[in-house]
Amino acid sequence: MPDTESPALFKQLGLYLTKSIFTPRLVKFGIVGASGVVVNMGALYLLTDLAKIPYFVASVIAIELSIISNFTVNLLWTWSDRSAEGTVWGKLVRYHIGAGATAFLGNYLILIALTEFFGMHYLISNLIGIGVGTFANYIINDLWTFRHKK
Repeated sequence: MPDTESPALFKQLGLYLTKSIFTPRLVKFGIVGASGVVVNMGALYLLTDLAKIPYFVASVIAIELSIISNFTVNLLWTWSDRSAEGTVWGKLVRYHIGAGATAFLGNYLILIALTEFFGMHYLISNLIGIGVGTFANYIINDLWTFRHKK
């Protein structure tokens, strides 16, 4: 029996990619993300090297600071056209769930694995971890956190 749902799914995915991903919004998201990298890496360095907090604890604080920073700028700039839809608190909760999941799975676990098992410097491991979760984070935010109600 042929799978008739797969072509429709690929068509929907193609439409989403062309209409929602490859847009100026993605550029804005990238700029905000770059500022979040600065916040995350700066906080991680300061907390680890200056405050002498173990990197695996400092990383959790750095991730949270970058999540709050990125949420604020994404709300006010990247998805400003959707800011009137829903409540700020609802968006903040959804953003924390989405960004927290990608930050924990993409950032934190990779940071620990590359540092502990492969001996990489914790800042390089952190940067790689941030990169892994970025694309998934955009899709989660576009489809769920700052979703457009039709």
